Amino acid sequence: MNNSIKHLRNMIKYEKRLPPDFNQWSLVNKYGKTVAHQTAFYGHLPQGFDQWNMVDIYGYTVAHEAAKYGHLPPDFDQWELTDEYGYTVAHEAARYGHLPPDFDRWEIADEYGWTVAHEAARYGHLPPDFSQWELTDKYGKTVAQIAYMFDQLPPNFDRWELIKK
Repeated sequence: MNNSIKHLRNMIKYEKRLPPDFNQWSLVNKYGKTVAHQTAFYGHLPQGFDQWNMVDIYGYTVAHEAAKYGHLPPDFDQWELTDEYGYTVAHEAARYGHLPPDFDRWEIADEYGWTVAHEAARYGHLPPDFSQWELTDKYGKTVAQIAYMFDQLPPNFDRWELIKK
C-alpha cells in the first residue's frame, strides 16, 4: 500500500480527522476504496461533504457506504441516489436499520420495483408507528405480505386483509 494512502487511512481510523483543506477524496487504496469511502465507513466525513455519488471500483457510492454504517448526516436528502446496480441509498439504510426517525419516503422504489418499505419490512426495520402496509411492489406484493413472509410483523398488526391478497 502506498505510504501516503496508509497514512491517510490511519488518520481517518485512529485520529478521526483529515486536514481541514483536504481535497483528494478520490485517491484509491489497493482494495479499490476511495478515501471518501473509507472516511464514510468510519463516520468521519466532514460537515458539508458533497461528493455522495463518487463510486468505488465496485460501483458503490460514498452515500451507500455511509448509509450502511449509519453515518449519513441528519440533513441528508439524496435518498434516491443509486449505485451501479440500481440500489438506492434509502434501500441501503433500510436494510441495515439506519433510516432517520422522521423518514417518510417509503414509496421510493429501486429498478426492480421494491420499495424502501419492502426492504425495511424484509429486515425488520420498520418503525413502530409504520402505517403504509398497503404499499405494493411492481408484482403487487404488499409491505404486509413481505413482513409476514419474513416473520417481521409487529405484535399489534391488525391489517390481515393485506396478507391474503
